[in-house]
Amino acid sequence: MAFRFRHGDRPLDGFTIQRGVGRGGFGEVYYAVSDGGREVALKYLRDNAGMELRGVSHCMNLKSPHLVTIFDVKQSEDGEYFIVMEYIQGPSLRDILIAEPDGLGTQKATFFVRELAKGLDYLHDHGIVHRDMKPGNVFYDDGYVKIGDYGLSKFIPLSQHSAQTASVGTVHYMAPEIGSGQYQRGIDIYALGVILYELLMGRVPYEGSSMGEVLMKHLASQPEVSDLPEPFGTVIRKALAKDPDDRYQTAGEMAQGLLEVEDIKNSLAGFDPASMVEAVSMMPGPTIPAGPFADSPPGTPDVRQSPAPGVPPPPPAPAPGFGRQAHAAANTVAAAARAAAAEATAHLREVRPRAAGLSEEAASGQVHYAGFWIRFVAALIDIIIIGAAASVSFLGDDSYPLLAILYDGILIGKWNGQTIGKKVCGIKVISADGRPCGVGQAFGRALAQILSVLTLFIGYIIAAFDGRKRALHDHVANTLHIYCIDRF
Repeated sequence: MAFRFRHGDRPLDGFTIQRGVGRGGFGEVYYAVSDGGREVALKYLRDNAGMELRGVSHCMNLKSPHLVTIFDVKQSEDGEYFIVMEYIQGPSLRDILIAEPDGLGTQKATFFVRELAKGLDYLHDHGIVHRDMKPGNVFYDDGYVKIGDYGLSKFIPLSQHSAQTASVGTVHYMAPEIGSGQYQRGIDIYALGVILYELLMGRVPYEGSSMGEVLMKHLASQPEVSDLPEPFGTVIRKALAKDPDDRYQTAGEMAQGLLEVEDIKNSLAGFDPASMVEAVSMMPGPTIPAGPFADSPPGTPDVRQSPAPGVPPPPPAPAPGFGRQAHAAANTVAAAARAAAAEATAHLREVRPRAAGLSEEAASGQVHYAGFWIRFVAALIDIIIIGAAASVSFLGDDSYPLLAILYDGILIGKWNGQTIGKKVCGIKVISADGRPCGVGQAFGRALAQILSVLTLFIGYIIAAFDGRKRALHDHVANTLHIYCIDRF
């Protein structure tokens, strides 16, 4: 999916877009330059603006070298919200992990935990819990490790029993108590323990074929740390304790658990942080902006949009005194580059789904999860159609369950992931790994809908609170409901 704004656009007064740099669950991030020449990151809030703005408001005036600075929140003439942030040129921790898939080693891992602990302790001391700690929200920039993306941050509740109506964050980094709505600083410390494990092992401690399987492991399993040298195994086990009271009570205390070992402490004394990005700089091609599956660690299918190969970035704005002819020539080159990029993108949009076996939306990055109410309307249309078919069927009214399974299984499996109701509403079903939903998976999903019904329809209501809008039968069948590509 193409970014909404292009080079040269001014969606917000005083700022000129240079290029899109990333896309997340709530919006799009752009590299922009203010009229005064300041480089900033503009986050355009496409979805759930209210939730993100509440989080940002908690962190607006925080000042720490270990946090991505938030300068302001502004509203455009069209009523759209933008967050003006510090522009980070360095890689994310996810980029670094991708470049070093076997882990970073004990020295770099300790460095990251020590620096992240400083940022987390600063947040916690100001009464704020981040709630979405993961490598994609950690950045390395000019010697500093910075925590970003405060969209899910929240003031730590005064009551230990204050609950929320929906769990947030990313499943591989979720503390067990999140399911009951508890959001104390312990959930950030738990996530830091998961990150430490991933830094050392190149994978998260709890993996699974579905979100439910991963959540169950968070609740019941212990991390496998037998291959880790001490004190790393001990520190990780304590950070990932099921009971928050059994964990480290501050992130700094967790970092100190590593630095108490003299050899580890001494290894950091001669550590050159610049070496952190060497592996990333050697990766072929540009860093790929975050896509719909970017929250997941390595091993989870990650379908992301990359720029067209060989297309140069837009030229910077001309300096004072830049000749008109040279400026015109630069604009001509930029226009030609954009045209070539559009042509290459169109070609990739046709080729990539066939080459990778992905659905068209997943291959192009245009995955937007369909919410509860649009799914409800589509289901209502289908119920009416199936009911009418059952009433005229020679099998009688008792044929409704069988017809419903056949209807969903055949149409979703054979008709581009859509039933008639879904077609009308512009949504479709795909596999959670981004591939088209096959007939077998479609029938499995249709049968699994019985579970959602037998739970007094709670299985359906789950979709209203799930981060990827999945009902119980979607979890069982490993499917997603998304909007169709031609709606964007």
